[in-house]
Amino acid sequence: MGIIRALVLASAGTAAALFAVPAIAADAATQLPEAAPVPAEAAPAWTFAAKPYFWMAGMKGRVGVRGLSPVDIDVDFGQIFDHIDWSPPPVMLAGEARNGRYALFTDFIYLGLEADGTSPGPLALFSAEANMDTVVWTFGGSYRVVDNGTATLDVLAGGRLWHLDADLTVTGPLAVREARGSKTWVDPIIGVAGDVALGNGFGLHGEADVGGFGLGADIDWQVQGTLQYRYSDWVTLEAGYRYLAVDYDDDRFVFDIAMQGPIIGARFRF
Repeated sequence: MGIIRALVLASAGTAAALFAVPAIAADAATQLPEAAPVPAEAAPAWTFAAKPYFWMAGMKGRVGVRGLSPVDIDVDFGQIFDHIDWSPPPVMLAGEARNGRYALFTDFIYLGLEADGTSPGPLALFSAEANMDTVVWTFGGSYRVVDNGTATLDVLAGGRLWHLDADLTVTGPLAVREARGSKTWVDPIIGVAGDVALGNGFGLHGEADVGGFGLGADIDWQVQGTLQYRYSDWVTLEAGYRYLAVDYDDDRFVFDIAMQGPIIGARFRF
């Protein structure tokens, strides 16, 4: 009986203690200042941009395929509408996906071009014609190292894929020679891109990259500058100038070309 009495008393004491804990905690809560909740830091949201554009790119340089010496071509951007193969039509589209300081970017170009030229060497006086279907796809990622509210600067790295189908015809007084070939390669690239706000919706955008390094082309580089106008929160208009050059020579396939001309476009954010 003594043991049972001791267990009953112990149980009663335990129950009393359990009922007393909330009361003591409540009383302590009334005496201590309430701690302010710590706000959770919101994660950066993804934003996306798409930019259809038209680049009136002239083309100057040398193009060669196996079986024919490289031919010299020179098409000024003022003549580009007379030399574009409109079937299928050109496609030029850039895009970006950004999360805070990090971004992924892409830029795709398809351009069919018909160009007249001359054949160097022993056929220097012979006329030449080049029909080219060119794909240029630039892709990669970037990191924003400067963002002070007025200017931004990104460093970038990625690659540029080239695909060229070329049909060359050299016409002389005694014969016509024709050769066709295609080539695909990828050049690693590194570069920078930046923006500067000018006020009243206007701004400047510039970018430059270089690549190749002998891993694909001997050299592959571009520079671009545009004046931008922010028409609304989700539409920005821009116009400027772009220069893109590549020097590729492999297995008698030559594409040593500089493309340059005015560029206009519209960037849509969503």
